[in-house]
Formats: sequence, structure tokens, C-alpha cells
Amino acid sequence: MTVLPDPGASRAVLVGTSRYQHLEQLPAVSNNLQALAAHLTGPLSLRLPPRHVTVLENPAAAHTAVSEVRRAAAEATDTLIVYFAGHGLIDPQDTLSLALPHTESGRVETGLPYDWLRQVLLTDSRAERHVVILDCCYSGLALGRMNAASPGLADQASVEGSFLLAAAAETRTALAPVGDTYTAFTGALLDTLSRGIPGGPTLLDLGTIYRHLRRTLGPRGHPVPQARGRNNGAEVALGPNHAVLPDHAVLPDHTAAPDRPARPGRTVRAGGKGAGRRHTLIGTACATALALLAAGGYFIWDQQASQDSKPPAYGIEDSSILRRVKNYKGNKITIGVKKDQPGLSELVDPNRKVFKGFEIDLIEYLLGEIGFQGDIVFEPLFSGERETALKSNDVDLVIASYSATPKREKEVNFSVPYYKTGQSLLMRKSHTREGEVQTWDEKAASRDVALVDMKINRVEDLPDGTDSCTVDSTSSEFMEENPKYKEKFDVQKKEASYKDCIEGLLDEGAVGSYEVISTDDVILAGLAYKYGENKLVRPIRPFKTEEYAVGMKKGDPALEYLLCRAIKKSITGKSWEKYYNTHLKKIMLGKPANPPDEPSCEKRPSSPAVG
Repeated sequence: MTVLPDPGASRAVLVGTSRYQHLEQLPAVSNNLQALAAHLTGPLSLRLPPRHVTVLENPAAAHTAVSEVRRAAAEATDTLIVYFAGHGLIDPQDTLSLALPHTESGRVETGLPYDWLRQVLLTDSRAERHVVILDCCYSGLALGRMNAASPGLADQASVEGSFLLAAAAETRTALAPVGDTYTAFTGALLDTLSRGIPGGPTLLDLGTIYRHLRRTLGPRGHPVPQARGRNNGAEVALGPNHAVLPDHAVLPDHTAAPDRPARPGRTVRAGGKGAGRRHTLIGTACATALALLAAGGYFIWDQQASQDSKPPAYGIEDSSILRRVKNYKGNKITIGVKKDQPGLSELVDPNRKVFKGFEIDLIEYLLGEIGFQGDIVFEPLFSGERETALKSNDVDLVIASYSATPKREKEVNFSVPYYKTGQSLLMRKSHTREGEVQTWDEKAASRDVALVDMKINRVEDLPDGTDSCTVDSTSSEFMEENPKYKEKFDVQKKEASYKDCIEGLLDEGAVGSYEVISTDDVILAGLAYKYGENKLVRPIRPFKTEEYAVGMKKGDPALEYLLCRAIKKSITGKSWEKYYNTHLKKIMLGKPANPPDEPSCEKRPSSPAVG
């Protein structure tokens, strides 16, 4: 039989975090609190006295929230409602932690463990029924891990005699549309409570609300809610069904922002503990913030940027690669990098396999933003090995001055660009000038002097028969495919690494030495900075554009999307500029940071990932 809580003997504690020091801001949470409090105290809802509703926004510490819940639990003898909205975290034990204003990603000890609230309900409450609504990420963790290996775990994790309603599975995320008044799940819940369900029962019990939310949220592209009940917990009502009320009834409007703040309740401790209680637990809603998919905030979808497509709601578990490495023993991900590109990526300690550079810092940042918290192992690759290493699973990702080209995209996929540069030349410059007339028919040392004297400003200014070096890359392909450049080079040798090229360039006059190296300008700048010792010069501006992207195996659209969001945040949040100034500005002779265009991620990919 459906049960409507007694207003005089019931209490509600509404907790929310809208302002964060280290995580994305969630201004909609403030509206969530006010609107839910208005509903609970409204004349056509539960009609709780305002003094019985405590609103706690941006609590400074975990014990503050726990104390308010404990106080209300001691006062309520009928129904206790506990609500939380904000970011959610997963601790090392795979349990849920609620983020407070000072909480930091990766430091769950700075949050509020959900189990602390659960313990209050189990040991400190006099209420017959408990309703707990958690609008945060990784909501299904409140239900426990539901899988074949541990079929009873959800029962063990719940409060005895409970009804749990989770907005998504324990590994999924939901949406907080940019510009919307409320977060996605709470907005849908408020809409259901205020407008009702046509054809539904007179009272909106939790079971009916759960089934309605499943039918409405799923088609919108939101994660599908999950639920589990005990001891008729699904029959507890949260208010009347407004869709079947008389036409003259005045309904509270939950579709607009509330025009008054909720009044915090005055709590009075009423000691004692009850026995044989029936408990109802409404579980969690999850939404994840821009580039905080694993840290567990709100995924902010810009409706204006993508009105014609459903927004994907991806988390770490939606990516086949990240799901595999997350569950792999040791929780390790292998990244293919270069070992000989000073400024970009360089092996600085071969014994411990330590790398440094712009690309190293950037990939560590990107992986952190999309949710990976395990070990990162860097594997050095030559340019010609990158596609093979990805396809054979020798590496999980590649960030190695890797340009996306139509040829490569037939074999692997790429993220949006994270760096833009262009192909150029690196040449020797002489410390002394012997002789007044030099020709290209003389020895290499004389030719070197002549190169400088000729004031090379373009590739076309090079004399025919120039000995050049490159590696197996887009630079060599460009030279081979363009006759006007190909004829300029008598010898165009492909070395395995740029270090081999630079050694041949500096070995002036030796058999097999080179007169120029041709590749991307940022790579040449690093080589000149480390090896040049005032012997090298980049004489021309880049003559072909290159854009570097992260390479990955085909068939992981979720990873593409997550990386796009993370790269976008690195640009807008100034991390990109920080890494450039640390590693590249000095070798680029003080040139200011010039990041690639801010990417649009709303339509990447066009359809959600499967699995």
C-alpha cells in the first residue's frame, strides 16, 4: 500500500556543493536545493513545515554535513529525506565519496564518504523510512557492484529494508546541460514531481517515479536509472500525482528558477534509537563535468553548440582502451613517444626510462582529465613504428609528433590536434669563411659556406643536388611526392631517428654527411638547441603545415571524445601554455605560445560507443 509521509514527523536535509576550489563549478546545484526545498514544503506536495527542511549549501567539512543528517535522524520518527548534489569521486575501495568545496580530484580523503551517511541511517536514526537522493557521479556505487561474480553485493551495500534509485550504473555519467536551471537528473525528478505522470496513480510512489524516469531519461541520451527495493520501500510516495489533480489546483512551477531561497530548519535533538525500522533509500544521480569524467563531477553539454544531435555521456568505462587498462592488473597504460626530440619528448634517464618534454606533460594531463589514475609507461618508438605498435597493442596511445594524414587514418584514429607547426630546414653555419668564391662542385666544407652565402629563404633557393636527411614521416613523403622539391636533393636518406640525422649534419666534410635536415620546425628547433652549439641555423619559415594529434586504435569513439574534451580544457585552462613555456619557449627562441584552435567536441563522435 502506498505510504505518504507524515509532515509533522518527517525531516529533510538537502546538501549541495555548487562552488569548488579545485573542480568544475556547478551553479545549477544551488537551484536544485532551492527548488527541491520548495517542493517538499509546497501545499500540493509533502507539505513539510519549512523548519523541518535544512538546506546546507557548500559545507566546509564532511562532519558538518554528517552532523546535520544525524540531528535530523534523531528528530524524524516517520520519514527522513537526505539529498546531495555535486561532484562524486571513486575511492580506491571502489566506494562513493561526495565532493565538498575543498575536494581535490585524486584525493578522496578530502570528500565525504557516502558510507558515513549510510552508517548514520543504520545506527542513529529513529525514522521508519529513509529517502536518500544523491545527484552525483558514479551513482550506482550506492547500490554496490552488480555483476555475476558478486550477485548479492548490492544487497549487502544497501541499508537494510531499502529502496535504492540510481541515475546510472556505477561506471556511467549523466548530463548537466549548459544554461539549464537544474542538473539533468534533478531537473527530471522535479518535473515529474510537479507535473505528475498522466495515467499514473494518485500518489507518486518511488517505484512509479523510477519507472517513469527510466522511460524519459533514456531516450534523451541520459544514462538509464537503476533501482533496488526492500520491504515495500517502492511504495513510499514523494507527493501527489499532479497530472490527475483537479484542473483548478495550483501547481508549484519547477520549470523556472525558484524566486525564494528555502528556509533552513531549526533542528532539535530528540535522543533515542528505534528498532525494527523500515528504510527507503533513493540512490544516486550522476553527472560529470567538462574534462572531469573520472573525477566524477558533471558532464556539461552545450546544447547551443549541438542542437541537432544527442550528447554522448561518456565515462572511462565507455572507452574500450581505458576499460581494459583500468581492469588490467597493475592498472597500467603504455604510451608510445619519441626519445630524441628535445623540448617535445626526450629520454633523459635510460636506466629508469624517464622522459621529459611538452608531449610528456600534456599526455599525463590528458589522461588525468579523462579519468585514468594508474601507472603510465612510456615506450620509445621510431616514426615508422607508430601505426604498427598501435595495431599490435604494443602501446595503447601514441603522442609522438604524430600528424593525422589520410593515409594514416586508414589504419588508426586520431584525436583533435594539440599542436601546430610546419616543415622547415636545418643547416650548418660556418664559423670561418675561407675563400671568396665558392661553388657547389667543391668539397662539403666549401659547400657549407656557400649555403650560408646564398641566403636561403625558400626550399626553391637550395641548389640542386643538396644532400638531405629525414626520417620515415610526412616530411619525407612530402618531398618524395613533390617533384620540384625532390629534384633539389641528390641524396635524401631516411634515418631511423633524428639523432642519426643530426650526427650526420654535424660531421662536416665526412663521407655520408648531410647538408640539411628537413622536418617539422619545432623538432628542428629542439635539435638546434641541444646539439647546435651555434653551428646550426633554421634559414626558412615553415613551408608546410603540420598538426600533431594523439594516435589510437580504431573503434574507440568514446576515447576520441574524452580526449577532445581534455585537449580543449588544456587550451582554455592555460595548461597547454604552461607546458609550452616550460619546455618549448626557450628552444623556439622566445616565441610566445600559439596553441591550435580550440576544438569543437560536441559532434565527436556522431554516435555513442557500445560496450
